Amino acid sequence: MGWLGNPLRPLLLLLVMLTPHSGQLTLKASKSPAELILYENGLLECEIANLSAITLNPNNLGVLWVFTGGTEELNIFMYSNGQITNLWEEAELSKNSILDGNMSLFLRHVTLKHLGEYRCEVVIPPNDKASLTVKLEVLARPTVTIVSEKLVEVGTGGEMILGCQLNGYYPCECKTDWFQSNPSQKKTKLLTDICIAPPIKNPDGTCNVTTEVRLEPRVEDIGSSFECRVTHKAFPEPYTAKAAVTLKEAEIHLSKSSIVGSIIGSVIFSVMLLAAGIYLYMRYIYKVPPNVCDLQMPARFIHQQSAEITCQVSGFRPDVISVGWYLRRMNDAEESFIGESKRNQEIIRFSKAKEITEIGKENATDVNWKVRQSNFVVHDDGTQSLSSTLEIYPDLMEDNKAEIICRVSYPTGTQEKRTCLQVDAIAPKLGNIIAPPVVRHNTSVMLTCPISFFTPRQLTISWYERINGVKSLLLDHTEENEAKNTVGRYSHCLREFTYPDHTYSVYSMLTFIASIQENDGKEYLCEVNHVSLKHQAEKWVKLDVKAFPTLDTIRSEPVNPEIDKEMTLSCKVHSFYPKEISVLWLKDKKAIKGNDTSELIENPEKLYEITTTCTTIPTLSDKKSKYHCLVTHESLPKPKFAEYVPENLVSSPKVKKITCDPPNPAVGKTLTLSCEIMDFYPASIQIDWFRDEVRINEDAKYGIANEELMNERSLCSKVTKLTLSPSTDDHQHQYMVEVYHSKSSTKPQKQCFRLLLKGSPTISDFKMVPEIPWFGEYLSISCSVHGLLRKDFIFEWYRGSEPVKCGVTNSGFVSTGDNNYKVESCLIFTVTAEDFERELIFLCKDRYNNEAFKRRIQLPLKAVAPKVSSFTNCDNDRLKIGGKYTLGCRIEHFCPKDIEVVWYKTSNDCTDYQIMGKPEIDKNGLYSTITKLPILMEKNSVNYVCEVRHEKTNEIFEKSFKLRV
Repeated sequence: MGWLGNPLRPLLLLLVMLTPHSGQLTLKASKSPAELILYENGLLECEIANLSAITLNPNNLGVLWVFTGGTEELNIFMYSNGQITNLWEEAELSKNSILDGNMSLFLRHVTLKHLGEYRCEVVIPPNDKASLTVKLEVLARPTVTIVSEKLVEVGTGGEMILGCQLNGYYPCECKTDWFQSNPSQKKTKLLTDICIAPPIKNPDGTCNVTTEVRLEPRVEDIGSSFECRVTHKAFPEPYTAKAAVTLKEAEIHLSKSSIVGSIIGSVIFSVMLLAAGIYLYMRYIYKVPPNVCDLQMPARFIHQQSAEITCQVSGFRPDVISVGWYLRRMNDAEESFIGESKRNQEIIRFSKAKEITEIGKENATDVNWKVRQSNFVVHDDGTQSLSSTLEIYPDLMEDNKAEIICRVSYPTGTQEKRTCLQVDAIAPKLGNIIAPPVVRHNTSVMLTCPISFFTPRQLTISWYERINGVKSLLLDHTEENEAKNTVGRYSHCLREFTYPDHTYSVYSMLTFIASIQENDGKEYLCEVNHVSLKHQAEKWVKLDVKAFPTLDTIRSEPVNPEIDKEMTLSCKVHSFYPKEISVLWLKDKKAIKGNDTSELIENPEKLYEITTTCTTIPTLSDKKSKYHCLVTHESLPKPKFAEYVPENLVSSPKVKKITCDPPNPAVGKTLTLSCEIMDFYPASIQIDWFRDEVRINEDAKYGIANEELMNERSLCSKVTKLTLSPSTDDHQHQYMVEVYHSKSSTKPQKQCFRLLLKGSPTISDFKMVPEIPWFGEYLSISCSVHGLLRKDFIFEWYRGSEPVKCGVTNSGFVSTGDNNYKVESCLIFTVTAEDFERELIFLCKDRYNNEAFKRRIQLPLKAVAPKVSSFTNCDNDRLKIGGKYTLGCRIEHFCPKDIEVVWYKTSNDCTDYQIMGKPEIDKNGLYSTITKLPILMEKNSVNYVCEVRHEKTNEIFEKSFKLRV
């Protein structure tokens, strides 16, 4: 009744999914059925019986009241997440009482439409649900009116009629009795000569009835009282109404001449005998015409609703009588016979088809206009009475202003009563347009206009949009034509209901995609035209379109934040409307100070976005902390947040300097190089030792490396050690530890240590002139040797494994003043391509014990790509088929000498036939060579290609030869 659909789907879905649970939740209610008085207010009780064991939270409580009337089941009241949705204007429930455990439903101005069952459902997630059902009965107390004379004289043989009228009662089952009480006789007598007219229904469903009693009071009845006793469900005890009638003995006045009076009395007695004979004739033989009362009918005739017209016929004799009913519509020239009532017979000849439809169905029911009669009543005077009732279903279109004729035919004549039908329609009641509490941008929205309890069915519905007071038609809906869209993005549908009283309800639903640009702030009107309305009825609603904010993933800078170093978190909040928004940063549910928010940006769709940042310094204990960017916006029922957990929290290792134990190592004696790596996180780390540029592997060639875990603090720490027994070959070599912590950096950290053995000479770094050598140029490279204890040393230079004989100059032994000697050595030579990636070694050898100390250097030379040129011993003017010729390429000035030469004839490889020269050092100090390919001219035209590939520089060169005869 007056409600459409399901605006709170989450509550309904939860009520459907939860089965009744045998938990703590139980409900209590008043007795069922509950009885309420018509047109008064009433309460249907529903309370939580065990409230002390349950805690009610408005955000975790759902209440649903459901009404079932006939076959229709409608939701009339909802409460969910602290919000009340009242879907039935007559229903009310206090929001405060709900939280006190009282879900009782208050009904205003109860009518017969409220008859049915009411179900109260209460759900407390996750699994508590209870429900109870209360049946509602509506009672209307009859208004009792006694109709009687105030003073009646007895003893004259007259008849007294007492009437008891009952008006406006429901249900229509009622019992009426008349009683006579005589104080002198001390007894109460039930009167049985009663005439009860058929009940007449009023438009509101209540009934009227009249009960009459006829009696001939006698002298002994003087002092009696008469009362009408009414038994009805609305009265807890029978209701009694007394008739305000007084019985009085008739006065007889005698003349002074009693004798004359006696004579006259005798004459009168004779006359009375004659009158008795006449009376008997008149009672049993004489034909008495009937008394036809005015037609009894309801105050209003409603379209296609049952109505009764009653004709009371009384005081006729004999019983040969018929009551005929006729209909003449406005445009009919002749009367149509409906039916008639006779003694123990009913004739019905008139029927008309009436359709009662629901959407999607085509059911037709034949509804007859019925004539029925009550039983004949025979009175004490020999006359009879009857009532004939015509039950009709008037149609507004066909029967308005039609004439109903009741024609009573009897042996001596005919009487008729007429009435003109005024058929009324029931005007539709428009409820407020139902719209979602929040209309989301770019989502489908349905506006529902409830149109309730009207008849006839013909209805025109128009939807408009209104901007600045100007209306624009969106669509029309009539019975003949379905809805026609004037704006393509709007669609329309109806949901219809019919009720036992033949009224209708329609829910008009307008559906479209709402957007901020098109719909925000617009008013939408539902306008209804109906035959019962003088002016159109309308309801309107204003749309407030909102866009929910979207929160991107929180980003951290750096991506892997470091412990005890500044970390900046940022979150982009976008696609929201309106622009007012509140942002708060939380760490473990506690607010963080120092937030920053960018300027508000509006995009072309009128949506807004901001970027908010938060700067903080994390500690190791924060690796399980939760950071929240909390957004509050009027479109959100509750704040929305994005979460960030610093799972990638890191701490860069602190690599300390390498130490040596003992501090002054000696040749052949075990030493340990140690390096502490402190305060890193997480624990995964890679540690490598190097000797010069060579990684120290597990083969123990240059020592044995191991690691030890240090647990001094909550952060991770390690010490790595390299143990070796140094030889003279290890003297002055650089040992390096490389620490790679992938979580904190992509670059390794390094620490270096140059090993100096006790008592061993020290060879200085090499000095080159020029500092950047080049091929074909002279290079001077020198070094000095310090700490020589004696002069028994020889000094040599090596280019790779070949000793250098020329260009070496050694100074004499020079005393340094600390009983040690110093020697300077220099090597001068021309750099060639052979020196590319070849080591130069300076050797200092002790003749006394044959200990040798070396210092190595690799010249910083770059690879040089070759220069390729072609040549041939023929030209096209002298080519002949069958002639032998040579093609060739000069490959010059390259380094290193690794090259690959491929010859192609057209697309075929002919490298196997080439003559390849050995690369030699040229005057530029680089390699040069030559390649030749002998050919036999077999065709008029042929192409050759020489392809030179230099691997080191990754260069490829091609030379083409096009030969034509």
